[in-house]
Amino acid sequence: MTDRFMQFRLADLLALFAAAMTSIAGIGALAMEGRAKTGHPPLAIVSNGIITSTMANAGEGLEISSNAPGMITVTSGSNSVSLRGDYVTLSGAVTLAPSATPGVTVTPNAEGGYTVTLDPPTEFDLGK
Repeated sequence: MTDRFMQFRLADLLALFAAAMTSIAGIGALAMEGRAKTGHPPLAIVSNGIITSTMANAGEGLEISSNAPGMITVTSGSNSVSLRGDYVTLSGAVTLAPSATPGVTVTPNAEGGYTVTLDPPTEFDLGK
């Protein structure tokens, strides 16, 4: 009689364990779903090795340009960051805008982000 009672109890414990694991998985899925719908845009990290800045990555993506010598500008919606230097790295949640990037070259880097370098000056830029 004891063996039959122990078998029944073990089966109940296994069923309870399975139900608990299913509940935990469901709670985890709800938590992840809630995180994805917080309404906060993902953040991109922009750095020239000396100065690091974060900016929200708008739906259109980051626009990158160089409108002054030695300056790289990263724009997202109405926010812009301009950093001096020959290069800038982009990391975090980076989506690039589909438009052309005047004055700079954008290449993927080993860290999963992008490296932005200034284009070399042309004869037109030098006034020749």
